[in-house]
Amino acid sequence: MSQLENTVLQIIKENNLRYKWNEKISLELKDIELDSKKSRKDLTKTPFITIDGPNAKDFDDAIFCRRNNSKYILSVAIADVAEIIKYNSEIDKEAQKRGTSIYFPSKVIPMLPEKISNDLCSLVPNENRNVVVCDIFFSLSGEIESYSFFEGKIKSHLRMTYKQVDEYLNHIKSDINENICLSLDNLNSLTKILLTKRSERHALEIDSQEPTLKINQNGKVNKIVLPKHYFSNQMIEEAMLSANICAANFMKKNYSYGVYRVHEEPDEIKLETLKNFFHLKGFSINSSKNSLGTLTECIKFTKKNNLKKVLQTLILQSLKRAEYSTKEIGHFGLQLERYSHFTSPIRRYPDLMTHRMIKNIVNKGKTKFSKDKIEEDCIAMSECERIAEKSSRQVIQQMICYLLKEYIGNQFNTVITGITEFGLFAEIEDFYISGLIHVTDLPGDRYFYNKESNYLIGKRSGRTYKIGQEIRVTIANVIPDERKITLVPLSK
Repeated sequence: MSQLENTVLQIIKENNLRYKWNEKISLELKDIELDSKKSRKDLTKTPFITIDGPNAKDFDDAIFCRRNNSKYILSVAIADVAEIIKYNSEIDKEAQKRGTSIYFPSKVIPMLPEKISNDLCSLVPNENRNVVVCDIFFSLSGEIESYSFFEGKIKSHLRMTYKQVDEYLNHIKSDINENICLSLDNLNSLTKILLTKRSERHALEIDSQEPTLKINQNGKVNKIVLPKHYFSNQMIEEAMLSANICAANFMKKNYSYGVYRVHEEPDEIKLETLKNFFHLKGFSINSSKNSLGTLTECIKFTKKNNLKKVLQTLILQSLKRAEYSTKEIGHFGLQLERYSHFTSPIRRYPDLMTHRMIKNIVNKGKTKFSKDKIEEDCIAMSECERIAEKSSRQVIQQMICYLLKEYIGNQFNTVITGITEFGLFAEIEDFYISGLIHVTDLPGDRYFYNKESNYLIGKRSGRTYKIGQEIRVTIANVIPDERKITLVPLSK
């Protein structure tokens, strides 16, 4: 068994992840097929396309954008998962327990069986697929003037990667159908307007890219890279964000509550800690600034600073987690009054919940939803998401640890990312992982933790170790199964 397979199995056991399908689900799958009888708006001739990463297999969103003299009309078509997965069916119950698909390097634990996620509901090219469409009407200045939801049938005309779209936008590639080109050009123009509006409302722009591991045939790490972020990524992000806003507003209008994606303001104490840290870096923040103003100023400072990643990590740590709720708290990070998740029902259960509520209204259904039950489900889904993120991170860290075992005894540059009374956590350059420098290994003195200022200080020398400080180390030991790396600083 390869390192990757061993690691994934270990993390599955550690976090008690569900990864097998029971016999009842297998029986249900035999009878599942696309509903071709139901009356739907036929959009199979409309040049919808999907835009995803090169390794994507579950295509749950397709887009088409047109423009006239007075507005942009963006059509976002999302796989109609709710049509074939009935509430409280065996597949539905399992999907709810999983809450989300979990992504590992070269592997995935899907929320839904692959017959559904990679076939029946996946918007693969040249195949008729059932969708829920959100048509969004924007003014030429980027304001959402109106929107409508309906059930449709599409046939994706092309599967493109972000890189391919960027090549087209930069006139590197031109062998694409004229109607698709026009749609891409319209979406390109609309995105630039929406990004300006995003900036005007001061949505937080934190670069929190996670490393991607290139795995070789033997299940070992070949290379660690930060994925390239293309402008086409932003085109899809803004399109999906707009559809999610419309979904939240639709639920609010029809139910007076919804399955919202909420993000609360940070706690004052964390903001004060952040202010103090930036002050130590020589950057003073106007005390009259509110939480948004404070964070915006900090983010601007990090973009001019060579410790960008460390500083942005600290900003992220000061923020609360985004969660699911029926409570209308708003989304602090996006600076939106109301937001939802609608665009990924193949891989996120809250999106499937949103689809069911929307389809109930579209079809003039009589389903009565319990707000208390939905709130209960939202709390459970937030926890599923937390466990999924933790599991993905643990697999990446453990695989990097296996790679680092080959470098025991080697010297590296590191940056201090965390401080405790027992030592320093320092991120190893180009490996995107932190190891521990134990306080007893710090040279020439006894060091004590100053909690208020968050640094270690030498009793005799007064020498300090602070977050963001660069330090040269030797990798002394690595225990991959425990995801532990021991670093020893070079004596000075």
